[in-house]
Amino acid sequence: MNTHSRNFWYYTMGRLVSLLGSGIQQVAIPLYILDLTGSGTVMGTFVFLTTLPRILFSPFGGVLGDRFDRKKIMVYMDLLRGGLILFLALMAGMESLTITILMAVQFLVSTSDIIFDPATQAMLADIVPMDKLPRANSVVQAVNSMSYIIGPALGGILYGFFGIKVVFLANGISFVASAVSECFIRYQQTTSKSQFTLKSALVDIKEGFAFLPKVKGLLLLLFFAMLSNFLIAPLFGVVFPFFTREVIGFSGQQFGFLETAWVVGILLGNVLLGTLLVKKSQEKLFKTGLIVETVFFPLFFVYSLGPVLGFFGGPTWLFFAVIAGTNAIIGTFNALVNTPLMTLFQKKTPTEFRSRVFAVIALLAQLTTPLGAILYGLALDRFPISTLFLIAMLGNSAVTIVFLALGMGNFFSEGEQPSANQAPSQVKYDEVG
Repeated sequence: MNTHSRNFWYYTMGRLVSLLGSGIQQVAIPLYILDLTGSGTVMGTFVFLTTLPRILFSPFGGVLGDRFDRKKIMVYMDLLRGGLILFLALMAGMESLTITILMAVQFLVSTSDIIFDPATQAMLADIVPMDKLPRANSVVQAVNSMSYIIGPALGGILYGFFGIKVVFLANGISFVASAVSECFIRYQQTTSKSQFTLKSALVDIKEGFAFLPKVKGLLLLLFFAMLSNFLIAPLFGVVFPFFTREVIGFSGQQFGFLETAWVVGILLGNVLLGTLLVKKSQEKLFKTGLIVETVFFPLFFVYSLGPVLGFFGGPTWLFFAVIAGTNAIIGTFNALVNTPLMTLFQKKTPTEFRSRVFAVIALLAQLTTPLGAILYGLALDRFPISTLFLIAMLGNSAVTIVFLALGMGNFFSEGEQPSANQAPSQVKYDEVG
């Protein structure tokens, strides 16, 4: 096995292990909060606090990824997250865990995520040859999906049978194991080493923002992502758990498998991208995925209507299969949207400022998500579930239609990457990238 292959698999397996633990916790925490409080407002507040660090610290996380060794960032952040989550396990074991402690620690974990993610995404293009990058991204996304297939199912089972303490224990250990795997990656820092100051960080962030207009169609894409994430992301983070648990009455295990169905679809989509669809136009794949997602989203409004709830008769396995099938279909086409975009971002962004650009993109794409989480949480305790689904689906459909009508310009065309000695503000683009 050559160095590129060995590095890639250590990188991938490290992510697999840590994401497996995160998938377990992703299901268990909403169940724990709903069992403890039964409040949509508390759920919304929790989602708000987990997404807020992305808004506050995302650009700085990107700067760190461009100035420091990306491998060390991966290892240290996994160890930090593992320690924080093991602390939650200790608190739960001592029966001292409160919602306040849970939210405070989750805020710190999410902040660590913000430092970890841009460096990790930027590092992949450094350890994999450019001609192997599309397939490598498909493999990474498929492996990530496998972890979220197993993780949510385990989360529902572990929480249902053993409680939140075991969930945190499993997740904390998974992060430590991930850090151990990442230590074996052979990686030499490719970005310039320089002193980190607030002034230099602000300059780097400015350069990250300055890069965005150089890619035709990217600002339009980000504006669409902001509107769509405001409507859809908190809907599935806040409303969907409340709907399936409190309205329909599914068990924790069933909720875990519903979350798994979504990721089964993402896995299938990435398998298709890495095999049958590998030579297809990235733009056509993106548009197809977006259209099919938009067509299927309104089904959740239908499922929330009184007559439909009465027809299925509560938390039956038939109703479970219908919702799980819908999740799987949407997940499949969601992969056709996200994976081509990630590949293009990696190709079009030079390594020396790739982390900060990724961080800025993530910041803008999710800028509205915390606000949506709070609003959905407050609305859950005041309006029928069906009303929230209807508003979200109508709004998202309108935004998607306008976005597709305006077009993507040359965003999906191939262009040359700027040379290593050019700053973002100095780069001239005749085409995208």
